[in-house]
Amino acid sequence: MRHARFIVLLAFHVFVGAAYSQKTGTVRLLVDPGHDFEFVVDHKFRMQQREVKLTEGLHSFSLWAPTRVVVDTGFFVIADRTSDLVVHLPMSTEFVQYRKELGAFQTKKRWTRAAPILAMTGGLIWTAVAYDKYNKAAQVLDEDQALYDINVDPANIRTLKGATIPADKEAFKDARNNLYMASAFTVLTGAATWYFFNRTAGWEVPVFEDKEKILFEGLSWSPGKGQGVFMAGLTIHLDR
Repeated sequence: MRHARFIVLLAFHVFVGAAYSQKTGTVRLLVDPGHDFEFVVDHKFRMQQREVKLTEGLHSFSLWAPTRVVVDTGFFVIADRTSDLVVHLPMSTEFVQYRKELGAFQTKKRWTRAAPILAMTGGLIWTAVAYDKYNKAAQVLDEDQALYDINVDPANIRTLKGATIPADKEAFKDARNNLYMASAFTVLTGAATWYFFNRTAGWEVPVFEDKEKILFEGLSWSPGKGQGVFMAGLTIHLDR
């Protein structure tokens, strides 16, 4: 491994020495996206900067940014001149697919949670209305029964006993049953809301695997900390 480190250092000094011994030009990189991009020069040196000084002649560039496609291009460097390399990095196929899957996941999760919430909200409104009707029916029944107890007119007594109070009792019974149904529905939808919130919390969120990053990192290599373990990513800054 010591030999490998020596070879890398020697190659670096040879490259830098050759760069200074020959005429050089400056390449200014205008990359879309304008931040967080990286590039590899001549399939050897990985860099992350906006300008690089290189020897005169044709050089290869491999450019990449997170979520983007690796773009390979050649560029001729002219001595004593600053030239612009304009490159657009398209979105990777994997990232486009990931965004679709994430959007579908979020929509499904949102509606799975929203549906029982809407149903529970409707149940609460139903329960409130049913409770109001129940109270009014009970009040009417109590008032008519009290009127029956104090009334001395035989005709009114017959009407209250034969028609009014039975109708009040039927209305009270209907209101009570409606309140029971509304309360049961609210409790059921509340339990459904709790269930679906807990169930959706365990759903696996789609994960983005940046295959283009793996491809880009494989374009360069350097000795790592483990005494010569070869890894991707030798960064050498050659700007002014």
